[in-house]
Amino acid sequence: MAPRGSRHRRGKRRPDPPGLPAVLEPAPAGVAGDEVWDCVEAGPEVELPGHVADLRIQESRWTGGRLAGVRFSGLECRDVEFVRCDLTGARFDEAVLRRVVFTDCRLTGTSFDGAHLTDVRITDSTADLAGFRMARARFLLVENTSLHGADLYEFDAEHCALLGCDLGEATVDAARLRETDLHGSTLDDVRGVLSLRGARIGPDQIVPLATGLLGALGIEVTDRPPG
Repeated sequence: MAPRGSRHRRGKRRPDPPGLPAVLEPAPAGVAGDEVWDCVEAGPEVELPGHVADLRIQESRWTGGRLAGVRFSGLECRDVEFVRCDLTGARFDEAVLRRVVFTDCRLTGTSFDGAHLTDVRITDSTADLAGFRMARARFLLVENTSLHGADLYEFDAEHCALLGCDLGEATVDAARLRETDLHGSTLDDVRGVLSLRGARIGPDQIVPLATGLLGALGIEVTDRPPG
């Protein structure tokens, strides 16, 4: 078996899944900050203050968590699953997430500004107006998730995929999307469309994307002048 350090193998296209033990212990009843959760199962009963500092979660699962509006600083997650959690308006600014999965979660307005996302997967969720400003992502997969109006200003992505997502009115100014797949995603009215250089799309996305590119370049489509 290859060591964890060699997981980013040649030819890899999608994030590695979290590695969780077969048995998880109950999580603490509340979070005070500056603590470590290791191999725990958390639920909606966990009480959270408005600000949580220096929490480290590893090899754990959080199901039905009520994290709306909570601000996390110094958060580190490794091999963690978030399932059906309400993270509306939560702040994960500058968090470090490695092998983390969000499934069927509410991420509307959630901020990942400045975060480091490695082997992260967001599936069947709602993330409208989510923020990824100046975040760095490697092997991030977002699928079947609405990112309408999301802020990806200076988002640095490599080997990522946003598949079947609503990116309408999302901001991608100054983003770097190297080897990033956008197949099946809505690209209408994307702001900063010229920053999609390096991304990959499907044939069915050419026309809506071309409209945005023409507008960004100041090219007008008019009738041929007489004469």
